[in-house]
Amino acid sequence: MNKALIYCRVSTEEQATSDRHSLKTQLNLCEKAVEDGGFKLAENGVYQDPGRSATNMNRPGLQDMMVRVSEDKDITAVFVQDSDRLTRNVSDHLTIKAFLKKHGAQLVSVSQSGIEDTPEGNFMDLIIAGVGQFQSQITGRKTIKSMEQKFKDGGWPTHAPIGYLNVGDKENNEERIVVIDETRAPLIKEAFKMYATGNYSIIEVRDALYSKGFTARGGKLLQHSKMVDMLKNHFYYGEMRWRKMSNTGKHTPIIDKETFDRCQLVMANNQGGRCRRRKFNFILRGYVWCGRCGYRYTAEHHPKKNKSYYHCNHYGNKIPNSTITCADRYVEVDDLEKQVRDHFDEIQFSEAFIKKIEGRLRFIYESKKNAVTGTKSRLVQQKLTLEKKLEAAEEKLIDGVLDDDGFDRAKKRYREQIENLEEQINKLDRTKNIKVDVIQKVLLMVRDIGQAYEKADPELKRLYLGLFWERFEAENRQITIATKSPIITALEAAGSVSYQELTNVPSAENTTLGNEVILNSFRGAYRDSNPG
Repeated sequence: MNKALIYCRVSTEEQATSDRHSLKTQLNLCEKAVEDGGFKLAENGVYQDPGRSATNMNRPGLQDMMVRVSEDKDITAVFVQDSDRLTRNVSDHLTIKAFLKKHGAQLVSVSQSGIEDTPEGNFMDLIIAGVGQFQSQITGRKTIKSMEQKFKDGGWPTHAPIGYLNVGDKENNEERIVVIDETRAPLIKEAFKMYATGNYSIIEVRDALYSKGFTARGGKLLQHSKMVDMLKNHFYYGEMRWRKMSNTGKHTPIIDKETFDRCQLVMANNQGGRCRRRKFNFILRGYVWCGRCGYRYTAEHHPKKNKSYYHCNHYGNKIPNSTITCADRYVEVDDLEKQVRDHFDEIQFSEAFIKKIEGRLRFIYESKKNAVTGTKSRLVQQKLTLEKKLEAAEEKLIDGVLDDDGFDRAKKRYREQIENLEEQINKLDRTKNIKVDVIQKVLLMVRDIGQAYEKADPELKRLYLGLFWERFEAENRQITIATKSPIITALEAAGSVSYQELTNVPSAENTTLGNEVILNSFRGAYRDSNPG
């Protein structure tokens, strides 16, 4: 007896709106047609593609069915309910039919008689396939038009970007809207703020987020390209871009446009080499430029000499618009970094400005201390109450009021609660200590910035550089020009700081607790000194 296979397919939309093409309905009709046609259904001869489009052949059920036909010579027919279950593309339809014929199998459409392998049948089959393709294209056009209208109305027509969620049940006629993902959105906001400082590479931002649980599928690191796409996505500040159209979305922005624009500027600069991850942490990377040719300085380590050098990135090449070759000298890292440190020594804040900073720090300290003290007192009281309950359970055990199993349960419950409270208390203490450490750094910065810079770790040094300086120019191993940042220039004009020659950098916001306090304290006092 000739053997047959059955192929069934439904799209997600059809599953939701029609019983006529459900997988169960198709299978029942095809099984009856196989039996009535004198065929025997081959073992494991049913192939299905649930929720798959018929506009292409990239379907696992279809592919497996065609492989089976090519390998099993006993298969002489493939049954489908309608030819559009197989495909809605004329070219694909003819390809599949020719493939089946080559391997000795015919296509049988249960509900479409008259498409047997004759000139008339083939003509009818082609017409039916063409109508199926046309219907598919019309459906696609309607879908696109519907998505375009949703976009024009301020809705997002497709999958929400990372940091947002699509909500709404289409089956119950609920409009699909985009809402904030409360778990990921804060981390995305932090990523933009970190990158906007110019002190971190994209890889460093990604790794910082990963340490806080921000991962791709499977718990893996997010790909570098995905991080780039995220930092370039206008959606996060409220602007939607789709199919060459733009519109303001109804969704809640995660960041403001100023932060987004600052990130784009940093990214453009980074294409020239700024803030890429290196094996050696060269503090001045991105801040020093050649005074001869105007190119950015780079840095490298020489293992044989065990020394590191800064030098012009254009060294040995002709200076633009000149016949002269840039021959600026290499300068040892320690030498150039000491020169920058000496520039910090020449900065001095006015007593009035220092008093403003001290006032703000005292407010931060008192606010945090009061909040910590109140919360800690409550937690300590809860801990004491639990300890008394545990003691009472111990006495009941000794008196025979509480059996062994009951005491074990009580002991486990109380100890777990006590340990949890102890962890909360310790966390409060750590937070308070961090605040005090930060206040100490800020006070040292305004009282003696040179010493503060010297004691700072590399990350904080970069923050100080970005806060005070735009750039340095060097020639013949010496810094020749130091350009002030706008914030320092304004403070100098207001009489809040004195200096003989300073520099200029984009204002930075660091997401770490210490750097955030430093910047906020500094900027707050700056605003007080410059009300205009």
